[in-house]
Amino acid sequence: MDSEHNEKEFKKYLEKFQKEPELTKLLNKVTFAELFTDKFLQENSKWKDMDDLVFRGDFGIMNLWEVENVNQDAWNAYVAKNCECTTWHDFGKLAMLCWMREKYKTWKDTQK
Repeated sequence: MDSEHNEKEFKKYLEKFQKEPELTKLLNKVTFAELFTDKFLQENSKWKDMDDLVFRGDFGIMNLWEVENVNQDAWNAYVAKNCECTTWHDFGKLAMLCWMREKYKTWKDTQK
């Protein structure tokens, strides 16, 4: 995975989303469930679904909202062990990039 390329692409899509009010609304409402779909997790990690991501690490959390309450170094190590990203932040950014690609394509198709 080329994190430098992903970072550039992420910024490009973020600018597109910020320029279009309809896309900005979508961006402001995106949820963990929309980002970390089974498809995304299976294609980009060793996890099969969000429950697998949350519970396999044995951090005592019940959902991703609670991630900020766990030891961040341990959580990042868990993420790095199970995907090509080295941190939770990078993995979240990859999820957001994949989501933005899909939503932007769908939006563009409706503009034709």
